[in-house]
Amino acid sequence: MTTTNDGPWRILVIDDDALIATLVGDGLRMHGHDVTVAASPAEAHATIDGIDPHLLICDLNFVDGQSGAEFIAEVRETRPWVACVVLSSHRSPELAVADAHLLPLDVVYLVKSTVRSVDHILSAVQAAMTGRALDGADDDAAAVVVNPVQAEVLRMLASGASTRALAEKRGTSVRAVESLLVRLYGTLGIDTSRDSNPRVDAIRMWQAGLVRVRGSRGRETALVS
Repeated sequence: MTTTNDGPWRILVIDDDALIATLVGDGLRMHGHDVTVAASPAEAHATIDGIDPHLLICDLNFVDGQSGAEFIAEVRETRPWVACVVLSSHRSPELAVADAHLLPLDVVYLVKSTVRSVDHILSAVQAAMTGRALDGADDDAAAVVVNPVQAEVLRMLASGASTRALAEKRGTSVRAVESLLVRLYGTLGIDTSRDSNPRVDAIRMWQAGLVRVRGSRGRETALVS
């Protein structure tokens, strides 16, 4: 297949949300691109040699614990010419995976909840392939900003970690973690009254992509909204 700066391109989409993967794949195919879909990094690894993609569109956190950041880093190690678009539920990669620092600096970062049409995906693909900046303003004014420590705690809460497990991970006391959680809930604006469940409310905000990290290196990447 002959390609130009506008494509068509061979694109590998990696997402364990079948609906998202189908919508993205079908939208790109409608514009002439050759798209292969994988449900996990492991499945993508098994097919990538036969595809020889120009570009990856990859989620970050997978239900089986695999990391999209690790996969992208591994691909770029052996195929530095492959362009990358991250398609995540979270506004900052640190909220999705512990190894977000592995992401290349030139990835284009898309937040699922802000993608309104296939045109957003196409703009991200074009930006990743050409290195051009993306147009469009980010709507992060609606997001709650947390610091990197709070982001780590929130991500661990979402994985089911107990207060004791958080204390062991951070090498501190349970009481110190309890204080950290109180501050986190306050930052998120969560009700901590007797009848509320702030842990559940925090996880719901994490799942909905309503939180971003102050100073996230993900904010240094191109981002579409």
